[in-house]
Amino acid sequence: MRLRRRKNLTGRMEEAAHYFMREHAPGDYPCIVELGCGMGRFACETAAARSGAFIIGIEREQNAIIIGMERAMRESLQNIRFIPEDVCKLADFFKAGSIDELYIHFCDPWPHRKQAPRRLVSRGFLQLYRPLLAPGGFLRFKTDNAPLFEFAQMELAAEGWTVTHCDADSPPEGIITDYEMKFRGLGVAICALTANK
Repeated sequence: MRLRRRKNLTGRMEEAAHYFMREHAPGDYPCIVELGCGMGRFACETAAARSGAFIIGIEREQNAIIIGMERAMRESLQNIRFIPEDVCKLADFFKAGSIDELYIHFCDPWPHRKQAPRRLVSRGFLQLYRPLLAPGGFLRFKTDNAPLFEFAQMELAAEGWTVTHCDADSPPEGIITDYEMKFRGLGVAICALTANK
């Protein structure tokens, strides 16, 4: 879904530049990364709730990520940064073994077979994530798309990941994204799984 262009986007991005991730995350704190963080609801609320952790939201769409950056600025959150880049560049920002928790929420399902490599739970991406996860770290995936959920399970198994939790109709728990709030309001089942490498 293409978002409308925000007014004065360039100026707003410059004003919120403090929240750009410019170097590797500090190693003294648990590192929590959300891929495709959208407008930053989950990332910002997690940062507010977990002051002892460092939160990074990655989102290539600047018209979305600026909302999260401005929220972080309004709330004076100090333990959060944003990366306005494609997930493909993840390894440019993280050292091996530096991510403790990796979240993928309601990513684009790319429904056509030829688009499968673009799914954030495809084998190529799982191979990207594996070396970046810390020992004992985990990946948490949520979607409203049942075929994508099945695909994720097959790809994880093929890559040797261990699924420790799997629920095709998970109850609401913890901090949720805008998409999850919307879908639950419509009565849509939310699929969720947790896996480690």
